[in-house]
Amino acid sequence: MTDTTAAHQPHPHLGGRAAALRTLAAWRAGTADVPRTVLITGDSGSGRTRLLTAFLMLCDPAARAGIDTAALDPATVPPADLPAPPVFDATGVTAVQLRWLLADHFAPGTDRADQLPAVLAGLGAGGRPQTVVVADADRAGLLPDTEESARITGEVLLPLALNPGVRLLADLPRAEAERLAKDVPDGQLLVLDLDQDPWSDPEALLRQAELAVPETTSARQLAAVAGTPLVVQLAGWSFKARPDGPLPLPRSAGDALDLHAERCGSDELTLRRLLAPLALAGPGEPLPLDLWAPVASAVAGKDLGPALATGRELLLPFFDLVADEDRPPGVRIVHPAVADEIRERLGRTAREVHRRIATALLATLDGDRPGRWADAAPYVREQLPGHALHGGLLDQLLTDPGFLLHAEQDRLRAAVDRHAAEGAELPPLGRTWLRLAPLFTRQELGVELRAALLDHAARQDGLPGIDTAGVDVPWRTLWARPLTGVGAVTAAVRPDGSHLLVAHRPGQEPELAAHDARTGEPDHTDPSSSPAPTASSAPPGPSDSAPAATTSGSGSATPTAPSPGRSPPSCPPDRWPAPTSPPTACC
Repeated sequence: MTDTTAAHQPHPHLGGRAAALRTLAAWRAGTADVPRTVLITGDSGSGRTRLLTAFLMLCDPAARAGIDTAALDPATVPPADLPAPPVFDATGVTAVQLRWLLADHFAPGTDRADQLPAVLAGLGAGGRPQTVVVADADRAGLLPDTEESARITGEVLLPLALNPGVRLLADLPRAEAERLAKDVPDGQLLVLDLDQDPWSDPEALLRQAELAVPETTSARQLAAVAGTPLVVQLAGWSFKARPDGPLPLPRSAGDALDLHAERCGSDELTLRRLLAPLALAGPGEPLPLDLWAPVASAVAGKDLGPALATGRELLLPFFDLVADEDRPPGVRIVHPAVADEIRERLGRTAREVHRRIATALLATLDGDRPGRWADAAPYVREQLPGHALHGGLLDQLLTDPGFLLHAEQDRLRAAVDRHAAEGAELPPLGRTWLRLAPLFTRQELGVELRAALLDHAARQDGLPGIDTAGVDVPWRTLWARPLTGVGAVTAAVRPDGSHLLVAHRPGQEPELAAHDARTGEPDHTDPSSSPAPTASSAPPGPSDSAPAATTSGSGSATPTAPSPGRSPPSCPPDRWPAPTSPPTACC
């Protein structure tokens, strides 16, 4: 209950939940009557995130400075001498990524995935308890409908809850909270279910309804019927969008959609079709306004442009407008609970809807020109992997090097991993990309280096080199391309001490072709008169262990170890081909 008095005001960001705040403050203080692990749960839209945010404001010295804590119930305020706890936001991340976030914070220098379980198990060792806050576990995952929240529970939250050196606070769905409660010994975990006593707050819900609706009787009716603060919010916005007529009294997010469509004189199917692109998108970039009409029309199979243009009142309660100086305006669904309702109603048609959305996004690409993927909207490159996965189009996209290089790499990896886990046979180039995906995602490599590595890996796997047109690939990364007629590559030194790379071309005139070792530019120095570089004169760089290319019995260039006293060209070791590679050069 709220039970505020004239002496104790409610939290300015929250307006209630005093009982829950008291428990959270006691957890932060480490009092004996509150277990090490506290879970905040409830129905979607019950205010879990808002409660956690309000509490963390009181824990952070900077945010706390803007709150008159003297006016609050002292039992709801955590100790001022404690630092802000580390908070790990699970929104849009996988369980593996969340474990890496924890490792980067608590064990910097961790560089192997197999070390992550030991990092979680070792937190708080040596009698120094560690505090961990995990926010929005229900919003985990780079793709919708992938049950990433369950993986977060099993792979991250459970090990933390079982670790006696960790004090854990997390908000998560009710099913996951119940699962954790079964696996953690009695007395070590407390669940705050915001829809059940003593953590529910009907008084705060009533005050919210009174602010949303001007008429007291209607506000009381709404507070009595609505299941969560989100439903009250949607009903209030419905009333503001269309003030005439009786107040809608929805019980759920689905009711709010249907009643508002009826209130606006529209059919609920049109409303749901307009919102489907927002509801089926993963976290990240908002849907650009100029894409809303064509994508929604693709979902409906007819032109919804006029309905969107005249649908301000119809759509107002259910989307947020995102305005940013660095990008065009876009829109997002107002709350995950609304998205869940729309996805659930789609049922078996969800696959076809995803396919239509993916097709509409592909239609925004500029023809077949080489740079079309580089010029694609960030939203397209980010959201297309998820829609293609769920719509059955991923296989054909995995044959397109441009898609593999320019799609958002973390999201693409999640989609390909999911596709492979379902037993799908990936196209050859898709398998090659997946082999490199951990490097691409963990190291956050740029598109030029991704292109170079994918091109080389494709050749290692016996595939044709990829088309890197439209990508500015540095000349040094082109070494794995077969050079027709080249039998060997070696190094030489100019009279001025600079270095050359020399290719032997049997039967051609001249047989020796020299190139500058640093720039790759052709050089007209007579290579036969230039000595080989010595160790002391070799150009600086990580090349001391790099192989030098020599002619094999078959006439192709294969790398061998450098001779004593000689240094190979300045290409880094990891850029030299395997011994079975075809003739190659560094220029």
